Amino acid sequence: MFVLIAGTTAWLWRGQVKRQNDQAFSAQAASIGASVTTAVRRMDDLTLAARTLLGSRPEMTDAEFKRWYRSMGVDQRFAGVAGFSYVELVRERRADIYPEGDRPYYCLPKLSVAGPGMAETMTELTVPGLDLCQLTKLLGETRDSGEFSAFVVKSSHGHEMFEVIAPVYEGGGVPYGPESRRAHATGWIIGLFDAEPILESAIARVDGVAVSLEREQAAVPEYRIPTGAGAAFRTLSETMHSSSVAQVGKAATAGDPITRRESVEADGRWTVTIAGAEPDGIGDPETQGAVVLVVGLALGLLTFLLVQVLVRGRAHALRMVEEKTGQLRHQALHDALTGLPNRALIMDRTEQMLRHARRSGVDVSAMFIDLDGFKGVNDTFGHPVGDELLCVVATRIKNVLRETDTIGRLGGDEFVVLVEGGAEKIAERIVDVLREPFAIGTGSPVTITASVGIATGDREAAKDLLRDADIALYEAKGAGRNRYAEFRHEMHIAAHERLELESDLRGAARRGELFLVYQPILELANGEVKAAEALLRWQHPTRGLIPPTEFIALAEESGVIVEVGAWVLDTACEQAAQWAQAGMPTRVSVNVSARQLDDPTLVNTVHQALVRSGLDPDLLTLEITETALMRDAESAAQVLHELRRFGLRIAIDDFGTGYSSLAYLQQFPVTALKIDRTFIAASEQNDPLISTLVALGRSLGLVTIAEGVEEERQLERLRELGCDRAQGYLFAPPLEAAALERFLADHGALV
Repeated sequence: MFVLIAGTTAWLWRGQVKRQNDQAFSAQAASIGASVTTAVRRMDDLTLAARTLLGSRPEMTDAEFKRWYRSMGVDQRFAGVAGFSYVELVRERRADIYPEGDRPYYCLPKLSVAGPGMAETMTELTVPGLDLCQLTKLLGETRDSGEFSAFVVKSSHGHEMFEVIAPVYEGGGVPYGPESRRAHATGWIIGLFDAEPILESAIARVDGVAVSLEREQAAVPEYRIPTGAGAAFRTLSETMHSSSVAQVGKAATAGDPITRRESVEADGRWTVTIAGAEPDGIGDPETQGAVVLVVGLALGLLTFLLVQVLVRGRAHALRMVEEKTGQLRHQALHDALTGLPNRALIMDRTEQMLRHARRSGVDVSAMFIDLDGFKGVNDTFGHPVGDELLCVVATRIKNVLRETDTIGRLGGDEFVVLVEGGAEKIAERIVDVLREPFAIGTGSPVTITASVGIATGDREAAKDLLRDADIALYEAKGAGRNRYAEFRHEMHIAAHERLELESDLRGAARRGELFLVYQPILELANGEVKAAEALLRWQHPTRGLIPPTEFIALAEESGVIVEVGAWVLDTACEQAAQWAQAGMPTRVSVNVSARQLDDPTLVNTVHQALVRSGLDPDLLTLEITETALMRDAESAAQVLHELRRFGLRIAIDDFGTGYSSLAYLQQFPVTALKIDRTFIAASEQNDPLISTLVALGRSLGLVTIAEGVEEERQLERLRELGCDRAQGYLFAPPLEAAALERFLADHGALV
């Protein structure tokens, strides 16, 4: 029996160790994959920058092209850039073209610039007068699709190279439709990147791991060699056709190899493979299974002897039962992950602390601690890393406490500390120590912060002291996080008012307390009103008109924004439909919050609003903040594409305040960028930034709209920079529907 139990335990233990090894390798592979993803995005961004440049300046000379390359500091800022070449699309025959013959167009190398030590490689791929469209169909296919194409080739010096090809069109943007792309195509920009330094950076601090990056088979370009082609033509064809997998590093060979393959986020046709090996020695599942088997057999023998002792000694058996009872009691009162007191034990110790304070007269305090940014770590690296982070946080907090202080975990990322005196100094030490980076199993340090709420003094019950600490924590978070706040009586009043306000807001739409106002959006070129933004207002029956700053954030936190947002969509669409029927078709813009974007019913809510109102979808624009989009860019892009299929328009609101990259920006099917009002308010200091945002919008073919324009000098500067539209109090404040109709009539406003 003991052998069977020990064998089963060893087998289960071996499986657990193997799963832990797999989890550790998966976390390491995810970190390496993220590094490779960043490298791929850099390749795309650099190629996009070159394409935008040549689309706006097709007459650029070779010297100017090299000067631009040096000004970008590519060799100093980016590892592995072999160079760029520009292939011009020529529509008339020239004398030096090879192979000879009359064709509708020719694809001839025009410009090139090489990175350090890559001149020979670039020369191989840029043969003057060589019609590359006779070598590969890929150039014509990328021109018609408007999308980047990339593959892996092996150069003559033996290195794997990433070759990224992007079509170039007049003006720098991408025309709509294949016919328009063929008509406006001017050439191709080809970026060449050395795979070795790019992939080596991904595993620079990791031993025994190999990483490779490959293109899916369907993406390998088709090449052909015309009859009678010369030696140079054949050499180039063989060079470009030698597709392979770029690989760096060498996996350990001690155990069976384990690999992980995943699609690179920047371009799903890339696949990164990370190969390692199962650990040997004490980390090997087989070794540990054997150890557990031996230990299990030993424990079985020990149990047998113990049973003999229990038979002879009832008193000894009773002591063992008491010990087991103590363990169960400990499990019932302590957190399983960190071993800290749980909510039940914290409540009991808080009651004891309050009773002691009443006898001794000392000041007692409870501190609520919440980790800022913990959810992002958990979502990004997974729950095992999140659990490890919580354990390290618990250790750091214990290290700054005194022996008489108590720390507990309530659940999630919430901790409680009970102290007698000196609460402020202890809270300050906790905030400081949790601000330092955490070296956990992510491959790179993780940084979070903490918000702390402090409640001090006697209370009727433990729940009252802890409640007030929780209220103070809410205040610390509202003040910007990464700090502590002490409870004040007015906080309790404010918390009570927030609850009342939230309760009132839940029924405000049904009671007819909500209404919309509309702020006009003007065309800067001629002063016409192109659209109006719908803004929510709340007329409370007892408090009067409540500013949006007081209830919008509350609606977002509580989730009421989903219900209120649906009402805003319905009301705005009905109003816009009435204007269209009255001969004043005016596009209406409606804000969509981050909470609404996460709501799975959003697409259906928008569709129902359009159907009920009968509004032309082209007269509806949804405004979504850049920050909301970048919380989960992949999911957001999918939702936006579904919404765009209705025919409505989408604008990125508060643009410039988030962290979107060019690669992500191109994934979103947006039609307009709204420059944040904070940049406009300080336009003199932010002039270079505003100019960059306007230029970026123009290069992507998007309408640029400036928010918060209040002064003539701001308006004049926006016109000089080429901004398309603007809104603000300089033109009109938010107006009720009737007042906006009069404003539209004065401006002859038709979309």
